[in-house]
Amino acid sequence: MNERRTIICKFRLTEDEQKLFEKKAQSYAGNMSALIRDAVSRYDDRKTRGKLETMSALLSFYKTYQQQLSWLGGNFNQSMHRANELAISGELSPEYFHNVLVPKTGEAIQVLREIKSQLDAIHEQLDL
Repeated sequence: MNERRTIICKFRLTEDEQKLFEKKAQSYAGNMSALIRDAVSRYDDRKTRGKLETMSALLSFYKTYQQQLSWLGGNFNQSMHRANELAISGELSPEYFHNVLVPKTGEAIQVLREIKSQLDAIHEQLDL
C-alpha cells in the first residue's frame, strides 16, 4: 500500500550542510526526502550508544594490554641483561646463551613488537 505523504517538516541547514545533503541525495535520484527517511529509519540510537560504549571498553582494554606489554618488555630486557651477565661471569654456558636464549629471545621480541604495532594502529583509529 502506497501511503500519501502530506506532512512537511522544515529544518535549517548551513550551505555546507545543504551541499552534503544534496550530494548524499544523488544516490536517491536527488530525492532529499527519501534520503532523510532512509537515514532516520536506519538510525538506532540504542545501537549507536552500544557501539560507542563497546569501543570505549575496547580502547580501555587495549590501553591496559599495551601497558602490560610495556611492563613485560621491561622485565624481559632486565632478564636478558642478567643472563648476559651470568654468561660473561661463567655461571651460564655461553653456548646455551647464544644458541638457545638469544634465538628464542629474538622470536619473543619480534612477537611483542608486532603486537605493540597493532595496538598502536588501533589506538590511532579509536582515540577521539
